[in-house]
Amino acid sequence: AGCALGAPVELFDFHFLEEYAGSLGIKYPPSDYWPDSPRADIPRYINGYSRDFTKKHMHFLPADDDIIYTILSLLILEEYGKHFTTPDVAEAWLKYLPPECTFTAERITLKNLMSGIAPHEAGNVNNPDKELIGAAIRCDGWAYINPGDPEKASEMAERDAILSHRGSGLHSAMYFAAVISSAFTESTIENALGTGLRYIPDGSYFSEQIKWALELSSSISCFRDANHAVSNRFPDMNPVHSVNNACLVVWGSLLGKDDFTRGISETVAMAYDNDCTAATVGSILGAHMGIEGIPCKWYLPWNNRVISYLNGIPEFSIDDIISRFLALGN
Repeated sequence: AGCALGAPVELFDFHFLEEYAGSLGIKYPPSDYWPDSPRADIPRYINGYSRDFTKKHMHFLPADDDIIYTILSLLILEEYGKHFTTPDVAEAWLKYLPPECTFTAERITLKNLMSGIAPHEAGNVNNPDKELIGAAIRCDGWAYINPGDPEKASEMAERDAILSHRGSGLHSAMYFAAVISSAFTESTIENALGTGLRYIPDGSYFSEQIKWALELSSSISCFRDANHAVSNRFPDMNPVHSVNNACLVVWGSLLGKDDFTRGISETVAMAYDNDCTAATVGSILGAHMGIEGIPCKWYLPWNNRVISYLNGIPEFSIDDIISRFLALGN
């Protein structure tokens, strides 16, 4: 739901987003799916358009990499087991991922694999994007099958992430896998966010920025505060970097700790890579609240369907995905 809310306005300017909402006459931050998209007719991936994520046109959950990588983790677990290796992840990428549906570090890594570079080196060759957000958006599935076991979730996320990322890019995946896993069983979102720090190297750059975000959280009252804080601290950082976006996820999760809609809506309004950040916030809050905490307006429009761009698999049933994840977790 967080991904679907952010997708039609992904990476748009912070000020533009609020002005665009005003032009549509809707509440801001948005409390429901957008009625239109500023790039409605722009293709997204190989089988959809930005308008597919808008309220009028949403008849299924459209394809997006945040969603597809989560499903791909399910396929990796089913085909290789819980002891899958990084080379297994590489093999799954080569089997299922169309190169044109990959970006930044994932695209570079996939091309390196296709040229014969070994999996343990593919993410480290000619890859200036290895600290961007890509690995973090792939971590959800490892948490879903390890509820309340952040150590195992983080370790699986590391095996996946190391294929394409290093440094903060790697640590972000390990951290959020642990946070989502912890959110299933911790008494508060604050506890889950703190627990995640145990599973990344203490003193690392990523760890220090998450600590900063947590320390500042009491002064972050809305999306404006969040955007300003990140923009001031990381003025020259890539808008799809793992670090600046991770700080936004921390604050979005805390703003939404008692209200799922507020969590994903405030996060989308923070801008930056807002379909990815809102997707992670949705995972954290969803794990903590359960289905009863998620208003049905966020998932009924999908009609139990997820469109896929994975090679040979045009779509999935949401009920089927849930039952398969549940089977793996038992």
